[in-house]
Amino acid sequence: MASSMLFESTSGSPETDRHLQLVQSVDWSATSIGAIDDWPPELLLLFHLIVLDPQPRLLLLGPDHTLLYNEAYAELVGERHPAALGRPIREAFPETYSMTLSIVDEVVSTGRASVEKGFCMPLMRDGRLLEIHMSWIVVPFPKKSSLTGFSVILRDETEKRVSDRRLQTSHQLSMALTMASDISSLWETILGSLRDRDHDCPFALLYAPEPDANGNDELFFQIRGSVGDFENNPVAANVLNLSGTSNDRLNQKLGAALTSEEPILLKSEDGSLPKSWSNAASTRGWKDSCTEAVVIPLQSNRYHKVRALLVLGVATRSKYDVAYKSWVEEMRRTIGNSIHSLRKKEMAAVELAQREKKANNISLQYNHLVKVMELSDVGIFSCDKSGNLLQANESWYRLSSFSRQAKPVPAFAWLESVYDDDKALVMSNWNSMLQGKPVTYQMRWKHPERPEGRWILAVCLPVMDDQGKITTGCTTDIDAQKRVENDALQALQALERASASEQRFQRFSKSSPVAVHILEIPSRAISFCNTAWFDMLGIKPVPFDQLDMSWIDGILEQDLPLLRESVQKILTTHEPQTTQFRFRKMFLSGDGHRYQSWGSSQSHAELDENGAVKAIMTTTTDISHLKWAEEVQRSRVEEALEAKRQNEVFIDMTSQNPLGAVVHCADAIDESLIEMKSILDKLQYSDEKAGKRLGELVASSAEAVNIITSCSSHQKRIVDDLLTLSKLDSNLLQINQASVRATSILDDMRRVFEIEAGRAEIELRIQADPSIKAMKVDNVMLDTGRVHQILINLITNALKFTKDKPQRRVTITMGSSEKRPSDGILSSIDFALPHTLSDTVRESEAVASGPETFFIWFTVSDSGRGIKPDEKTKLFSRFQQASPRTYSKYGGSGLGLFISRELAELQGGEIGIASELDVGSTFAFFVKTQPAAPPIDQRLKNDIAIRPRSGSAQTSFSNEIVQIHVLVAEDNPTNQKVLKRQLTNKGYIVWTADNGQEAVDFLRQTRYWNAPSSTSSVPSSPSTAQEKALHVILMDTEMPIMDGLTAARRIRQMQRDGLLKGHVPILSVSANARPEQTSMAMDAGMDDSISKPFRIADLTPKIDRLADMAYAG
Repeated sequence: MASSMLFESTSGSPETDRHLQLVQSVDWSATSIGAIDDWPPELLLLFHLIVLDPQPRLLLLGPDHTLLYNEAYAELVGERHPAALGRPIREAFPETYSMTLSIVDEVVSTGRASVEKGFCMPLMRDGRLLEIHMSWIVVPFPKKSSLTGFSVILRDETEKRVSDRRLQTSHQLSMALTMASDISSLWETILGSLRDRDHDCPFALLYAPEPDANGNDELFFQIRGSVGDFENNPVAANVLNLSGTSNDRLNQKLGAALTSEEPILLKSEDGSLPKSWSNAASTRGWKDSCTEAVVIPLQSNRYHKVRALLVLGVATRSKYDVAYKSWVEEMRRTIGNSIHSLRKKEMAAVELAQREKKANNISLQYNHLVKVMELSDVGIFSCDKSGNLLQANESWYRLSSFSRQAKPVPAFAWLESVYDDDKALVMSNWNSMLQGKPVTYQMRWKHPERPEGRWILAVCLPVMDDQGKITTGCTTDIDAQKRVENDALQALQALERASASEQRFQRFSKSSPVAVHILEIPSRAISFCNTAWFDMLGIKPVPFDQLDMSWIDGILEQDLPLLRESVQKILTTHEPQTTQFRFRKMFLSGDGHRYQSWGSSQSHAELDENGAVKAIMTTTTDISHLKWAEEVQRSRVEEALEAKRQNEVFIDMTSQNPLGAVVHCADAIDESLIEMKSILDKLQYSDEKAGKRLGELVASSAEAVNIITSCSSHQKRIVDDLLTLSKLDSNLLQINQASVRATSILDDMRRVFEIEAGRAEIELRIQADPSIKAMKVDNVMLDTGRVHQILINLITNALKFTKDKPQRRVTITMGSSEKRPSDGILSSIDFALPHTLSDTVRESEAVASGPETFFIWFTVSDSGRGIKPDEKTKLFSRFQQASPRTYSKYGGSGLGLFISRELAELQGGEIGIASELDVGSTFAFFVKTQPAAPPIDQRLKNDIAIRPRSGSAQTSFSNEIVQIHVLVAEDNPTNQKVLKRQLTNKGYIVWTADNGQEAVDFLRQTRYWNAPSSTSSVPSSPSTAQEKALHVILMDTEMPIMDGLTAARRIRQMQRDGLLKGHVPILSVSANARPEQTSMAMDAGMDDSISKPFRIADLTPKIDRLADMAYAG
């Protein structure tokens, strides 16, 4: 294996070999990139390259950016190695993770490499935090590569950056020292210069000799100034006695520096550095406390006595190493030179005179030289140290194209004649000259007729005059020579690039896992292909000149037309083409099965000088794993959806059936208690106390029954909300619109809430807005179940929040509009922002659309507690209520308003609220609809009203007492028994059947039967009449042997076949009675439906209505 070859080989470097062994010892299988043996060839190749690279190299692999790096990077991170190897960068370098993530995000978003130069970052080394300066290049792996990650090339520039900064500090100090006029001003100049260099000077104290009474100024030193926060950290001593009599560690160290005339290091750890001095650095530089300081004796030279002691804090994130000591020594020499200069000021006049004399001599020589050079093509010039042009000959003006001007020109005005790309070079050499260094360099002047400029050779020499430094130099025209050199160099570079490009392509294509082949046009011969191409086709590699058209056999025959069509399109349009096709070779998947191999090809045309296609270059990637993964994913999604559906059915059946029995029993107990109370009111008791107690027990039992009924209803709503929420999360909830009389929705709400409102003494107003009549709204297309669900949620909340108020009123209003009510119709309502965060709401495809579309809106107003403005933002969110007090006082799941919002949006509408604290709230929503034909049951009523009755049916029904006969088809014995007793108590004649088959067979015993009798199982009955009366069937939809939907279809088929006389009314009973299930029941032939658990008071009106249809038929 390639991985074993890589790790078994030796690099010739013991350090690198040890690093390879360390990499191999990491448990890579526990990382996101997998075990080493599973590494793809690209990763092994990359790792091989970075191991051999002497520069720090790093690979960030996988989604969590796992670290893989070389030996140079290990030395760079210091003590973080080897713990960082094989770990995600978030764990290995948490302090730089956010910065790294931002760089990676930028690279991903732009698709280009990120280059960062001179970035400073803290890093722990040798147990302390050091400033590290890095430059790096972050390069993303190719998008089509099997690898995910980034290659990082780093360079440690700490030494250079810190050295440059110290050099700037020294330069700034040097420049500042030239401004000092005497020794006293020199001390302040030193401190002033150091104040601006907070990283190199965390703090500083300067002590200078203070003469004692005897005039001795060698042992007593007075503080002359400081740098740092010494206001909050007082200086330990303003006057130092360095006579050697003190046992203080600081005085001993300072005395040693004075005696040895060498820098001495003070340390916090040995007590020689006072804590107040250490803390004085906490407001400067890195804001760290200083742990080291160096005492620098200042003297004019090593043979003169010390003139001052400078205590300089060592940079808090740097080591006091050899480079640091050299820099300190350099500063010491610089300051010593200034001291020497000031101490020898009396010699300045003599030296100045000598310099003037020398300058005059140089000037005379220079003038003589200029006269000689005027006759040549060499340009001569001189400038002062500020960049002002003092003098130049004619050749200089000609070469530079700089115009002569009589009036003074700004400093460095001649720089505008320098070619823009060379200005930095010129200024760099200018700065070198200011430091006294002669320079020779090549540069370009701008030229009005040559965009590339004119090349010249510049030789410049700094010369001292009485004003400081001036620069003299000469410029020689080398333009012709430079053009010849450039032409030769470009030709050589072009040849090298072409050769290198060809070699790289050959190496890349040979080792690349991507198949590459070139098809020549018009011969259709393969002129180039790599090893991967042969492997994908499953054929043996042969030389190009031996390839015939048999390679086509490696492609599945059914997909050959796709490839031919792709080639034809390239020949016609010259545009790239992408094609997915199958190979004949089989692919072994991760589950151990064999599947057809897949490839994805990208083809590009190569054009000749006439614009015709001369070849087609194609790259092909093996996508077999991807196709297999897509198939596995599709299968898992289908399994998950089926499991979710079965789970919902299970919740429906296991929760609703028991709740149905509980509600029925509660209704039965309630009716019994009402009858008992009526009897008790009529009885006379000899024992008044016992009678009173019996009445209390009846009242208490009645209250308990009401609680059971209320809790069952609440539990049903929670189950319904959870099931609805589950469908919303899975995008499985359907909107099933059907024709309905619009005002019937208000009638339904009146029937549902009239009794509950009456018990709470709440005035319930249900009304239609004048817009209903104005727009002549009658029958419309609506999903009444979903509209009911929203209204029940809103009205239930309104009653709940109003029942404890002195003024109790709830108003339900329905209206209509042609435009969206949120666009000004209901202007006082704050509608919730739709989920799409745009001007349109998401809606089901089943929602009405077309030119006749309009909107039905509803408002539910109450006189309850109202809602604070900041509470309204939580109302329509999942599991959210207005405030924590809402749940503690009123209960609820926090799902009702969220589901209402979802249902409104799915029906093309919105929901919102207007509320005022302690006044009340108004909830409003609207849905999209359109006019519709009358509902089926309404047309059926109309038909019944005008249809004459048949003679036999009319006779048979008219001769009996009007008493309704009901067949209850229910497989649950408890529910069957309770429901039968309840209906019997209400005066109904009740038959029972345990499944749909028994219900169908029972019709043979009724007056509906219109065929010869046959033997069948007969349900239990209250009489033995030969032809039993039957008016309504209560059909449970979920039953064994034959379910209710199948039984309903069978009964309707029997009607069509003439086996039954007339229409048998069937009422669907289901625990799974959401709108889509109700629609299925109607499609199966049911006349109406009711969902479990239900109240007998809700059931009997439906039975009576269907019985009226049976009598009328």
